[in-house]
Amino acid sequence: MTDHVSPPGASLRQAARILVLVSGLGIAVTGGGLSVAGLLVGLLGSSSDVRLTATLSLSLLALTVGLGLALAWQGWQASRGQRSRPFQPRRVWLWIGLFVLAVLVGQLALSLDLLVSLTFPPFHLAAAFLPPLAVLAAVGRGLSGATRWREMVLQLSSGAFVSTSLAFSLEALSIVGLVVIALLLLAMWPGGPEMLQVFAERLQDETWLQDPANLGSLLTSPVVVLLAAVVFAGIIPLVEEMVKTIGVLLLSYRRPTMAQAFLWGLAGGAGFAVAEGLFNTLGGLEVWALIVSARVGATLLHCFTGGLMGLAWYYLLREKRWLRALGLYASSVSLHGLWNGLAGLASVLSFLGLDFEAGSSGQGLVAVGIIAVVGLLLALALAIGAGLAVVTRFVARHSLSRGDAPPVPDAGRG
Repeated sequence: MTDHVSPPGASLRQAARILVLVSGLGIAVTGGGLSVAGLLVGLLGSSSDVRLTATLSLSLLALTVGLGLALAWQGWQASRGQRSRPFQPRRVWLWIGLFVLAVLVGQLALSLDLLVSLTFPPFHLAAAFLPPLAVLAAVGRGLSGATRWREMVLQLSSGAFVSTSLAFSLEALSIVGLVVIALLLLAMWPGGPEMLQVFAERLQDETWLQDPANLGSLLTSPVVVLLAAVVFAGIIPLVEEMVKTIGVLLLSYRRPTMAQAFLWGLAGGAGFAVAEGLFNTLGGLEVWALIVSARVGATLLHCFTGGLMGLAWYYLLREKRWLRALGLYASSVSLHGLWNGLAGLASVLSFLGLDFEAGSSGQGLVAVGIIAVVGLLLALALAIGAGLAVVTRFVARHSLSRGDAPPVPDAGRG
């Protein structure tokens, strides 16, 4: 009688499954506790804006508890050797229709002030979740069966939790370093110390800060504009495209096919877009419908560049094509930087428009500039959507020519 011998790496894979289970439960419990605490603070009246507090708390609850429990469930099923079904999504157009309905009804609830703290948050959640999931489902239909639901949940969670945390930390460190360097250079510049002293005094003067003209001159000064351009069009794209698809790297031991790597990267981008959509759209609830509609373009961007970075990992780890991988990374960063640059320019022009009197020639020129930049953003969003469709077809043809078989729901691989 021979003893049963576990295959190499089996214990390590089982430990990883347990880690996924524990991590998912930890995310759900921690996020749920913070959400409930924030909701109680808002409802008890300690917050100046109850609707914002309620929406923020329920957004955190939906993200951490919803996706955290899904992650824990997949870890539990994998640890028990349960199979996972191939990723074959359906009803994409239904999700798009639900998004449009959520935006219309959500803005109506805000405009009519219909118990906003209770009625609005569900529509905000739908508006944040549906576009990334619709993009993921549309591409998943084009590459039907190329990967499995378990892998997609892992990648979505990685994009929403791991990548966003890493990106925020690295961006904060980079921005602090950039500001320190800028201050040091300014201090060594002729007349720089005097400028820094005047600037510090103005920041301590509350009456100076409360004057919109002073604040406008500060935000539109060449130094501030240059620093903002470096951050938003340079540092943020470099960091986010580097870490957004880290989940593909974590699962690289499975040696994914091109279609799998592309879909995994896309899912990481979708998870990143969900987290951004939930929290980055709460700054202007008065024009919420406009903001979440504009977020559709940003969602396409994150999903597309996530897919490109998934391909970059594939070429780097599977085919050892460093130049191709570097080219895909450079393309993702450039596309992201162009989008952020145009979006930042639109914001600056909108702010400048507040300094002109209604009907003045200056305000008219600013309005023309805003329309032109928004038109460029819309054209870029359409180009990104077209690019996503083209790359999806390329990956599908490549998989067909290589004979990549759909994943078999194998209990042994979890």
